[in-house]
Amino acid sequence: MSRPMSPEREKEFAELSAYVNFYMARVHGIDPSNPISPATGLNEVVRKFGKSKALIGLRQATNDTIEDLSNRPANYISILDEALHAAGILTVSEIRRRYATSFQRILRRGSIKNETEYYLINGIVVDLTTTLTNEERITLQAMLDAFEHRN
Repeated sequence: MSRPMSPEREKEFAELSAYVNFYMARVHGIDPSNPISPATGLNEVVRKFGKSKALIGLRQATNDTIEDLSNRPANYISILDEALHAAGILTVSEIRRRYATSFQRILRRGSIKNETEYYLINGIVVDLTTTLTNEERITLQAMLDAFEHRN
């Protein structure tokens, strides 16, 4: 039997599970009760290997959604964020902030290179439900301003 997870990891598991299920239903039309849904696979991994192993898969699935949505227009993300927020689920913008390696890379670099990065950062800044600190929001806004003035 696997060891119990910390409360933080349990919370992350619940948040990501809700997010991935909502995403699959809303974006791909796959209901969580459908046998091909990630929820079914997740339950099987939990049963066989425990929640810790399933959390690893949830993180990967979450990163896959970020990649899948990377070419969607900003208004699509905004509408999806509103629906997620209304359902009490983490928004795409918050997921991006927490899990997107590109977001972390931009933050370390301190500048935005292209329009794709611009829209990623802009989506995070305008989503008031993200858990950015005031300092992070100011830093990101400065990056957006610098990119806008360059172009």
